[in-house]
Amino acid sequence: MSNHPTEDRVAAALAAATQPEDETPWAKLTTPLPMTHAEVSTVLYRAEHLEEFAVGPHMDGPTLRAEASRARIIQDLARRDSYMAAFSAALELAATLPVLPAATNIHNATWHSEVYLTLRYHDDAEAVRKVAAHLGLSVTEKPEGQCVHLVATGTAENGVRFEAYTLIDAPAVAE
Repeated sequence: MSNHPTEDRVAAALAAATQPEDETPWAKLTTPLPMTHAEVSTVLYRAEHLEEFAVGPHMDGPTLRAEASRARIIQDLARRDSYMAAFSAALELAATLPVLPAATNIHNATWHSEVYLTLRYHDDAEAVRKVAAHLGLSVTEKPEGQCVHLVATGTAENGVRFEAYTLIDAPAVAE
């Protein structure tokens, strides 16, 4: 997914946001913007553990809180981007699938690379097989108690992962 936070987008988001009063002004922060998941997570961790990290004039509580509020805005941009990419992938799939799913869900975590879609087909193994054949995917069948989980996984053109799946009753076992 190529649409991710850039310094220009972050600057625009910060300009539109209201900063809490008990923080060092964002414009006075000397640390670079945290632009990766690991960097954002580190900044948020430091703010959650002020007593360990608030040492010195550039690592005081107001500065760490300011860095954290800035990091949350960047994290929100990344999550918003992932939602938009997932919606785009869902539109792409819905426009071409031979069988529409009963439900489509977006699963989004804290960073844009972790988004994925599930396309649920209600008790319809044939629909999952048709979707898999249409997209050139294989179908995996996994027994799960009284059911069989059929799933085909793939990646949309924009990089969003998805799975088309259904649960069906397990075949009866002859006694």
